[in-house]
Amino acid sequence: MSALAVAKKDFADAARSRKLMVLTAVFALFTLGGAFLASWAGDLFAEMEGEGAETTMDLVFALQTPAGYLVPIIALVIGYAAIAGERESGSLKFLLGLPHTRRDVVIGKILGRSAVVAVSILVGFLVGLIGLFVFVGSVSIVDYLLFTVVTILFGFVYVCIAVGLSSMTGSTTRAAAGAFGLIVFFWFLWSFISMGILYLVEGSLWMEEHPDWYVSLLSLSPDAAYGSAIAAVFGEGQFTMATAYGVENPPLLAEPWFGFVVLAVWALVPLGIGLWQFGRADL
Repeated sequence: MSALAVAKKDFADAARSRKLMVLTAVFALFTLGGAFLASWAGDLFAEMEGEGAETTMDLVFALQTPAGYLVPIIALVIGYAAIAGERESGSLKFLLGLPHTRRDVVIGKILGRSAVVAVSILVGFLVGLIGLFVFVGSVSIVDYLLFTVVTILFGFVYVCIAVGLSSMTGSTTRAAAGAFGLIVFFWFLWSFISMGILYLVEGSLWMEEHPDWYVSLLSLSPDAAYGSAIAAVFGEGQFTMATAYGVENPPLLAEPWFGFVVLAVWALVPLGIGLWQFGRADL
């Protein structure tokens, strides 16, 4: 219950952030654009094939990429100062003077900030849903809700990463640098490093069939795991790295269902390290 008390207060404080409002508005605009793209794709498919497209899947496909970029940004902006900010201001000592343990504070921060990110995602996707009704006139509510749940889970993972990093340092500057350094690493360096390893092992970057280990390595980033999790829920392979590289029989680490395992690891490992570091820190 102590962690829930921290979460309630943290939710109220974080929800008033102007940065959050701006990012939520941007996310809502992207979902509205995604709804338009989904309707356009559906019309194009109908013209080419003589029948309607599955507009909900079109929307999921249109929203996966912007969500893959914007949700981590929202989660990191909301989470990176969760602990480090209070250590800098000195308010953390007051918080720990109440009947809260350090673990309660960290878990409460994660719950509170995850709820804020979830609200942001829900607002954005609600706009997309309205747009889909306006542009198309129909949508599978169940499928759309499933996609929303997976995206909220994705946001939760990045909140855990952000709060975990925030728990490791007493400086918001270092926490922000670490959080957004990971963004750069996941978005750019991960693929470049993977390609470098591929070249060293195989002697070429261009091949008819990429090795299983390479596809597995690419599938282990949280962003790729998000696509795998979506594929596992909908049974649509176009969201996975295996499909992107033309692998018909993906290895275990690239299987769609394994995306949930990867997301769990990315949530628990930074959180565990952060809890350990925060528990032994001299405040």
